[in-house]
Amino acid sequence: MLEQMQASALFSIRRAVFTYCLAFLISFSDRWLIQVLGINTPEELLIQTLVHGTGFYLGYTFTALVTRPTRSPH
Repeated sequence: MLEQMQASALFSIRRAVFTYCLAFLISFSDRWLIQVLGINTPEELLIQTLVHGTGFYLGYTFTALVTRPTRSPH
């Protein structure tokens, strides 16, 4: 079962780390440079990071499931 989870396109630790780091960098840069989202407190930064990170993760997971190579029959 562990091998199936590691080989599955649905769960990926690398994808989760990448997407949450990307979401944090976007939210943090918005807080200090652009200020479009109106992030003023660390709690809002955390909430925005979690919301956007989850969205990015689901988007990348959907893309991974759709573009998954099919196995040719032997």
